[in-house]
Amino acid sequence: MIQYKVLQERDVLIPYPIRFWIFLISLITTLACSIFVLYHLLIDRTLRNALNNHAIIVLLFNNLMYQLIDIPLSLSFYHLGNVWPASPILCLFWMFIDETFLSLSLILVAGASIQRHILIFHKRWLSTDKKRFFIHYLPIVILSFYIIVFHFITILFPPCQNIFNYQLSVCGYPLCYYDIRLVLIWDIAINKILPTLTIVVFSIALLVRVLLQRRRMHQYVQWRKHRKMTIQLLAIAMLYFFLYIPLMIIELIQSCCMPAEVGVNIE
Repeated sequence: MIQYKVLQERDVLIPYPIRFWIFLISLITTLACSIFVLYHLLIDRTLRNALNNHAIIVLLFNNLMYQLIDIPLSLSFYHLGNVWPASPILCLFWMFIDETFLSLSLILVAGASIQRHILIFHKRWLSTDKKRFFIHYLPIVILSFYIIVFHFITILFPPCQNIFNYQLSVCGYPLCYYDIRLVLIWDIAINKILPTLTIVVFSIALLVRVLLQRRRMHQYVQWRKHRKMTIQLLAIAMLYFFLYIPLMIIELIQSCCMPAEVGVNIE
């Protein structure tokens, strides 16, 4: 079985009590930030109706649910030193929440990266309610539905038997569907690598398109004016490129061409 997330956590240098406090402090700050931003986006009608904020609102809801469900389970594990209650149902639920919400975050950010191009350069595509429904709202619904259904089937109803380890976080992440190579490759390539590449490519492309358009219009590019956008887009691209792509490529190569031990040793 390919278990790229399974690590002997007690061999890691950071003790459980320290991890507990790191998670707890991070949870408090991120919860406050998420609720604050979400409140202002929803309470202000102008912000709530702005098309460019819809993906952000859904993403904030997704992250808020992850913070309220997944992180407390991790806090319980680091506090007790084991999964409690030691139940297969809890393990499946934890894995489903962990995989689904993280994949949803990738998909939503990728969708927002594409939507920015439409909102800036192709506003006429959203000129009517019908166009907005099919181009703006429907993709978010379809992508979210797909991710939920995919993980619902593969995690909660796998065609194999998971073996849980209650001494490890997320019960050792025993996703037995990783043994089904086609499903594993699909999950890595389509659910992880494709949206990550979409984020990187479309973020950089947006910056290039804005600068090229100003050049075609013979407008002087004021870098100070575009500094904020440039920093944001490049930061997003670099974050996903350097943190996600290398690990995902290793996972894909491992699933296609190499024994599982190779990927584990690399990590």
